Amino acid sequence: MNSKKAWGIALLSSGAGLTVLLAVLGNVEQPPSAQTQGTLAALALSAQLGASWVFSGLGRADPSMAERAISRLMTVGQRAADARIEVEKLHESKLTAVESRNAMGRLSVTLSYLEEGYVEAIKDWEVFHPDAVEKARFKISSETEVQNNG
Repeated sequence: MNSKKAWGIALLSSGAGLTVLLAVLGNVEQPPSAQTQGTLAALALSAQLGASWVFSGLGRADPSMAERAISRLMTVGQRAADARIEVEKLHESKLTAVESRNAMGRLSVTLSYLEEGYVEAIKDWEVFHPDAVEKARFKISSETEVQNNG
């Protein structure tokens, strides 16, 4: 659980607890003064508003981070297109063993750049939406487990 979510839960719990406390204290033989009840109500309201504010920001991407992630994905997409073109050229040409080995080396480098780009794109998403990444990892691991056992 990230710290922002933890703060939201703490504020929500505090607001609910203060509301319950206010209700209980209002039903005793000698209820607290109006000033004390007003203070408790204000604190409960503040905690609830704080929780709302914290939760409203969860999962919202910072525009600069979103631009960075999109830029990275566009670069990865271009590298994937380059790799496809390289493979098509290899398939259509009659290369010597040395030329083929050199071409496969270039393709391997391009594929490693793709891998790095994918990993970095996932890291971008982990920064501004860690819950989505965690859910995706869980889904992938579940699907992999089903395929392995199926």
